[in-house]
Amino acid sequence: MESQFEDSSILDDFVTEAKEHLETVEEAVLSLEKQAGSSGFLEAVNQIFRVVHTIKGTAGFVGLTKLQAVAHSGETLLSMLRAGELTMKPGLVDALLGAIDSIRSMIDDVANSNSHNITDVVARMDTFILGGVSNMVADVEKIKDHHAEKVVQRLDAFVASTSLSLDDTNSVKAAVVEEPSMDCIFAAAKAAAEKDGVPAKAEPAPPHDDTSGTNPAYAGEPAAANLSGNPATKGAGQEKPGFVERRGERTEFVDRRQETIRIKLSILDELMQLAGELVLVRNQQLLSEDRSNPTSRANIQRLDIVTSELQETIMATRMQPIGNLFNRFTRVVRDLGNKLGKQIELDISGADVELDNTILEALTDPMTHLVRNSCDHGIELPADRVKAGKKETGRVSLRAYHRSGQINIEMIDDGKGINPEVIRRKALEKGLKTEAELAEMAEKDIVSLILLPGFSTAEKLSDVSGRGVGMDVVKTGIERLGGTLDIESHVGKGSTVHMRLPLTLAIIPCLIVMVGKYRYAIPQVNLEELVCLYDKDVAAKIECAGDTEVYRLRDKLLPIVRLDEVLKRNKPFTPAERSAITEENRQRQKKYLAQLDGGGADDEVQLPRSLNFIVVNVLNNSFGLVVDKVIGTEEIVVKPVHPAVKSLGCYAGSTVMGDGRVALILDVQGVARHAGVNFDAAKESVQERVAFRTTDTQRVLLFKSGPAEQLAAPLFTIKRIESIKTENIEPIGGREYITIEGQSTLILRPDRYLAVSPAADKKEMFLIIPRMARHPFGVLVSQLLDTIETTVELNTQSYVEEGLLGTAIINDKMTLFLDIDSLVRKAEPGWFPSTVGKTAGAILLVEDSPFFRGLVKKYLETEGYDVSTAQNGQEGLTQLEKRDFDLVISDIQMPVMDGLAFMKHLRAGNRQKDIAAIALTALNNEKDRASARDAGFDQYELKMNREQLLHSVAALLSSRADSRC
Repeated sequence: MESQFEDSSILDDFVTEAKEHLETVEEAVLSLEKQAGSSGFLEAVNQIFRVVHTIKGTAGFVGLTKLQAVAHSGETLLSMLRAGELTMKPGLVDALLGAIDSIRSMIDDVANSNSHNITDVVARMDTFILGGVSNMVADVEKIKDHHAEKVVQRLDAFVASTSLSLDDTNSVKAAVVEEPSMDCIFAAAKAAAEKDGVPAKAEPAPPHDDTSGTNPAYAGEPAAANLSGNPATKGAGQEKPGFVERRGERTEFVDRRQETIRIKLSILDELMQLAGELVLVRNQQLLSEDRSNPTSRANIQRLDIVTSELQETIMATRMQPIGNLFNRFTRVVRDLGNKLGKQIELDISGADVELDNTILEALTDPMTHLVRNSCDHGIELPADRVKAGKKETGRVSLRAYHRSGQINIEMIDDGKGINPEVIRRKALEKGLKTEAELAEMAEKDIVSLILLPGFSTAEKLSDVSGRGVGMDVVKTGIERLGGTLDIESHVGKGSTVHMRLPLTLAIIPCLIVMVGKYRYAIPQVNLEELVCLYDKDVAAKIECAGDTEVYRLRDKLLPIVRLDEVLKRNKPFTPAERSAITEENRQRQKKYLAQLDGGGADDEVQLPRSLNFIVVNVLNNSFGLVVDKVIGTEEIVVKPVHPAVKSLGCYAGSTVMGDGRVALILDVQGVARHAGVNFDAAKESVQERVAFRTTDTQRVLLFKSGPAEQLAAPLFTIKRIESIKTENIEPIGGREYITIEGQSTLILRPDRYLAVSPAADKKEMFLIIPRMARHPFGVLVSQLLDTIETTVELNTQSYVEEGLLGTAIINDKMTLFLDIDSLVRKAEPGWFPSTVGKTAGAILLVEDSPFFRGLVKKYLETEGYDVSTAQNGQEGLTQLEKRDFDLVISDIQMPVMDGLAFMKHLRAGNRQKDIAAIALTALNNEKDRASARDAGFDQYELKMNREQLLHSVAALLSSRADSRC
């Protein structure tokens, strides 16, 4: 070690802290060019100055003289910028960046830092420093040239060494006129500085001579403050100890230094592995639990809760903002633009999105390759962009956001795009595809060929991007992290690279299913709901749309994929195979239905009495995945999958179950891709279906609580149904609770809040969990009867009770429809805000479904609103011409005139065109939300979320009332 300092722990602290500082300072340096002349310029200079000053002082303390000298020159340059003695000039930012690079390289090789050659780096900065000094000297010589040479030497030394700003140079000039002696000059400078509140400093030594470890210019500032046994800071940006914090009338000392500590990543990695093993132990214990022993049951529940909390806490310690990676590319894009003669700007959004540190580090190389590729091959030269009708400056955008429990990263450029004809030609030249294969491929698939090993469109190798390494390296890197990569490109417009990655590689909650004798895990982030069909519905409810099986789920066609068919084939489905599978199942269902009707006994067909499929989401599209059996939910420890299986694209990993057997984790997107799911074939015109609807049908769940009554609830209001053991119910404070997925869940018994027969306790009962509940609760029922789709005409006159939506005749039996939301309001009124002081108002409800119209009308009238109704947009406009309303609530999908057309007509000319309006719909995607906003709706709410609807109604009416005051 060439440093005079031998304490390795202090050196380690210095290196760690200096690296933290350098992470932030480079971005500030790059901002100087953009902020020159703006109010943010001085703030950026001050930020850089503080970092360089800290590094310089500490480097001197530990004997890193070369590093100190570079920091010293940078500090001088920044001091002149702060004082206005130097203005931004071409090359100045490059000089500062060179200094930062030099400091970084010496910190990375701190043992040999004093051997580094810093001559060129310091000389580049000195060029600008001397230029600024010359300007000052010229001003002095205009006053008097007596002793000019000596004045210049001393003034040069003063300006180049001090961190003080000579704001009042007139005092110095006057001193030279009166008495052209050096003592007088510096006395005047010192007085001017002290007048502005800057502490006096000792006269400095000449530049680059302070290699002794301390700098007299900073004698009052101990450089070792950050490296003492009780350091002042332990991380970039950390607050210094605060003196007071008020708590009532008491004043306390608050030492914020204890809020953070540094921990080696290897320790966190080991903690995560141990947490994973603990999850496995927990799962095994749950399987072997002695449910007859209350003590054992309580201990297992406690182990479950503690394990989950420990796992979440450890995972949180590993999460880092993706901005730590994105911000590095500001410098990369700037330098590449200068080197290639291109004007390129980088746009970053979602920098605060967090993901596992392991994934973040592994993303560095793939992302660097993508950004360099985009700058080199994507963005055109300025002249070419102008010819193409574009701005001279190209744009590369990096975006990060959460969706479906994954991190989504997009790199978008507005360059020339990828020409599929060039890709096609290269694929033929390299023998990667034949003419026949290329002829059958879609344009997007042809563009994706650049991801094949060894594929490159570059005519010659470049030291900027490519360098003989293809995009397959990027794809492999992303897939190794359990992610996926897609490319979209439009010739002349640009390209988008879309990556999807897990938040963590460690532990994920999954739904465990079986196909045949094997178990599979479906990540919970992909799950939407579980659908079960029974008896005749197994054949009757599965329809065909082109070459795709579909199921009509709440007025929407859902593509169906049979997982057993996917597992039979090790290659993606061809269109012919998909059509053959669909046709074979259609014929079997047709024969089965004929058998049930008493025909076709010669060729008997057997279908299972029930069919289960999981509704899963992939890229904002949903499809149903048919499985043989649903086991339940479980947190699993993710293990890598064997390369031979990984190549199939259907598996994201593997896991060891609680009983020691292995299960494969399904990649839902890979399954959809393997099966060739045709989402377009399942898209049917919603407007056409609604226009011809003659009955108001709803899918409802029939069940019993007590033995006497048949109860029902609309299926869209139910999130799921849990089978529970009554022995696990815990009475607390007059209420009953049960633990579900680590949460204490309130149990509501209908007979306690309605005039219905009491339920007889069974060993096993069912808990109906509602959708969109703010608090965990469920309705306890003793028997599930059926799920049916039927025409519902609610009667709200013959039998009325709070907690019921109404009654209807189903299967020739009077059926009570539960209002689950009202039940929980009766049970727990404290969960809901008081309506006292709520702004009353007249509301127009436009809804074509009689069931929903009655349901929402009841919700609103219960809150005290005056509600009128209309069946479609045309009727709604007529109502608005007849009377005044305070608020409009409208469905989107309606016959005659839909909600979007209704709102556009309303905003265009109706006398109440400024009325507040809420779109109330079952559609839940960003495209529909955007359409509603464009049409003129103020709010967008889902039909299933009563609480949110009432909140939005109250808020809009209140804001409109305030605006009229």
